Amino acid sequence: MMDIAVIIPCYNHAQTLERAVRSALQQSHVTQIVIVDDLSSDGSAACARGLCAADPRVQLDVLERNSGPGTARNRGVALANASHILFLDADDELVGDFAGLSARLFEQNPSLIVVKCEVEFFDPIKGYILPAYDPRHTSAILSSSCGMVMERSRFLHMGGFPQGAEFRGPMGGEDVAFMQAVMAHFQPIARVEQVGYRVWSRPGSHLDKFLALTRLNAAGSFEYVPDKARQIEADRVAVAVKHYLDNVALRLSSTLTNAQ
Repeated sequence: MMDIAVIIPCYNHAQTLERAVRSALQQSHVTQIVIVDDLSSDGSAACARGLCAADPRVQLDVLERNSGPGTARNRGVALANASHILFLDADDELVGDFAGLSARLFEQNPSLIVVKCEVEFFDPIKGYILPAYDPRHTSAILSSSCGMVMERSRFLHMGGFPQGAEFRGPMGGEDVAFMQAVMAHFQPIARVEQVGYRVWSRPGSHLDKFLALTRLNAAGSFEYVPDKARQIEADRVAVAVKHYLDNVALRLSSTLTNAQ
């Protein structure tokens, strides 16, 4: 049976971590849940220890210093022992049995490398937001590593998420860079129509910032609200993304050459 490790980076999400872990425990084929605490200050690690005590599939690793979600995810994958990995943010949750559905797809099609599910976006005050007809919906899904199952070996070959300081600014960017690399090198990617992941929006979250910085336009697409300071930051991150993508391509090329 195919096994899946769920990787949960956590930074100050003590109030939502249990919900995330419970949703992962309800998935079939999940044999391991790795929580990586990014040196939280709100009791997240204590919450995680309680969850570890309640189920042997759950384990905790605490980083020595606050390092960002990319480093936390990379550490989680390094500790995982399953053949496949699934990323889950500590303030979100899995829906249905996305892990089990993904496992069946992988077993039916051995050439598959990545499976991505449909995502729903929920605001505790506004209710469901960012519907499928909003052009930002697809962009939000494809630019996030969450709601995705992939082979652990492929993740390791590409070198994981970028960890540079450039990706720790207000714009983030490590998810966007990672997903660009995945889509460039790891086709085919299967898209599952069923909702398998729920993003919870909150003030200051990546989704909240994304919606605040974008607007729909007359062409039926979306655009970023003009902002000089944001554009300077975006240009800086774009340079880091290109450097990361070049490194991934080089690593994968070297891996292929060695395999031959």
